[in-house]
Amino acid sequence: MLESMATLKWSVGACWLRAVLVALASTTIAACMTNVDYAHPGQSFEPREGQALVFSRIRFYSDGREIFPWDASSFYDLVLEVERAEARHIWLRRLDETGVSLELRPDTDGTLTLWMEPGDYALFGSEDESSGPEEPTRGVVALLRVPAERPAVYAGELIFAEDFREGWQPHYIFGSGSVNMDHMERATRKVEARYGALPDPPAISSWCVGMVMPAGTFNRELVRQLRQLLDEGCSGSP
Repeated sequence: MLESMATLKWSVGACWLRAVLVALASTTIAACMTNVDYAHPGQSFEPREGQALVFSRIRFYSDGREIFPWDASSFYDLVLEVERAEARHIWLRRLDETGVSLELRPDTDGTLTLWMEPGDYALFGSEDESSGPEEPTRGVVALLRVPAERPAVYAGELIFAEDFREGWQPHYIFGSGSVNMDHMERATRKVEARYGALPDPPAISSWCVGMVMPAGTFNRELVRQLRQLLDEGCSGSP
C-alpha cells in the first residue's frame, strides 16, 4: 500500500514537473520570437495601447510582369505541374529580439496589415521553400521603424523588381527594392473600409531599402548597421 502511494506521488510529481518544463519552454520560445498580430476586419477601429496598426503593400515584379506569390491560384499551377519561379517568403524580426516571426501571409494583392509594437524591424526574405527539411536561406530585404504613440502608421508600397531580359544582373534577394508613397489616401480608404474609420490621419514611416542591405550573422554589429540606416533615413535607397 505504502509502495503504491509512493509510486502515485512520484507519478503526479513527475507529471507536474513535466508540465512546468513544457510551459517554461513555450514561454521562452514565444519570448524569443518576434510576435505578429494580424488585423481583423471590424465595424469600428479600436486603438490598442502600446501598438500601432501598420499597413502597407508588398509588390513583386519579374521581367516587367507583376507576380502575386500569395494568390491562391498558385495551387492550380502546382497541380498542373507548371514550373513556377514566383515563390516569395517573408518574415519580420524586431532588431532587439532573438528570433524571426512566423512566416508572414499578406493578402493576395500583397496588402499587409499588422498590429505592431513601436520599435525597429527587419524584413527578411527568401525565394527558397520554407517547408523543406532545412531552414531557408534568408536575407534582410527592408527595414521599418514603427513610431511610438501613434494609433496607425502607413509604410508605403514596398516594391521589388528583377529583370533578366537584357542578360545577367547582380541578383539580390527579390531584385532591387524601392518604396512608393503616392497611394496613401487610397490605402487609407481601403483600411478604413475594412477596419473602421481611423481617429487621425496615419503617421508616415516608410519602409527602408538600401541599394545593398548589410548582410552577415545577426549580431550586435549588424543590428548597429541596420539601425544606422534607419537613423539616416535610408539615404542609400533608390
